[in-house]
Amino acid sequence: MTSEKARTRTRIIGPWPLRPLLLGIMVALFISGLRNGARISDGDAFGWVWLTEGTAAGVGIGIITGLVLQIGVLWQRRFGIRMGSYVTFVLIGSAVAVALRVAIGDVSADLVTNPLSLGIGVVRIAVVFFVVCTIAGRANQRLAEQVTQKQTALDLVLNQEEILLRGDEFTRRQISGTLHDRVQARLIAACLELQMIDVHEAERTQLTVDSVVAQLEEIRAVDVRRVARALSPRLEEVDLESALNELAAQYRPGMETDISVDAAIDAKHTRPSANVRLGAYRIIEQALLNAAGHGAARQCEVTVTMRNGGIDVKVRDDGRGFSDTLPRSGFGSTLMTSWSRSLGGSWSWRPGKTGGVVLEAHLPISGQAR
Repeated sequence: MTSEKARTRTRIIGPWPLRPLLLGIMVALFISGLRNGARISDGDAFGWVWLTEGTAAGVGIGIITGLVLQIGVLWQRRFGIRMGSYVTFVLIGSAVAVALRVAIGDVSADLVTNPLSLGIGVVRIAVVFFVVCTIAGRANQRLAEQVTQKQTALDLVLNQEEILLRGDEFTRRQISGTLHDRVQARLIAACLELQMIDVHEAERTQLTVDSVVAQLEEIRAVDVRRVARALSPRLEEVDLESALNELAAQYRPGMETDISVDAAIDAKHTRPSANVRLGAYRIIEQALLNAAGHGAARQCEVTVTMRNGGIDVKVRDDGRGFSDTLPRSGFGSTLMTSWSRSLGGSWSWRPGKTGGVVLEAHLPISGQAR
């Protein structure tokens, strides 16, 4: 119950951080208004007295009061923001403002000999200071709450993106495992059954059987393995360049792809984590898919280098470029955005100088979202 009351009190009256600049400006404007009010009514609004005796005095008192409150700010930074120090420095600042007004003759010196009137004057200014600090502090608190809410929403989005990527990779691994284990096993069994056909049958039948066996063996040894590796490249075991060459082989002979991977990326002591390399692989995978499927490219160049504390990816093709047939947003671009954002990187694409599309991405080696 006590803690709830303390929180309620804090939400209403503070202690908020002191605002030396804001309060100093307020004091300067107030004093200047008081000193210049009579001159405005007398028609001397633009004389030198306005500046020398009116505004200058108000600004001077505002600066001195602000400096006193700045000492309170330094105190709060050193010892923490507490109600006692907060009230004390507001009262000190108010007392300094009153003393300076007495010194320059704005207030009768008799006020000093009357403790009650002096105290009332200090309290009145302090109340104004409290109100200003409370309004500014409450506005800051509401802004901080909104920022916290937006950050929470952003964290939720990033977390959902991570879940999406993990789910995508899990599905790929499941399909890859199914292709590698079950489908390949069934193809082997079919080959064995065909090979067990009586060899004394007609020569033509035997040739047909041999052809079917050869085709099934090619599916088992090449196509299924290639699809399985594309779905789950297992970069913990395979270097990135080999995985990309295997990926590019799917688009031959329709599209030839030149792969260039910095040796440091696959070197034992300098290579980034498997997750970062997987992110680069997935971005390149989508770029090749867009180049072949949407851009009808015949030639593609993939360059992967390690510099500036991360992996730089560049994919250039000679396809149709940006047009109605190449969607600029879709599942592929969403997947690339999710991968780059989850690793703290970025990606972009632009039209090539001689046609086609150029995709560029940067993934930090740390692989952590910003």
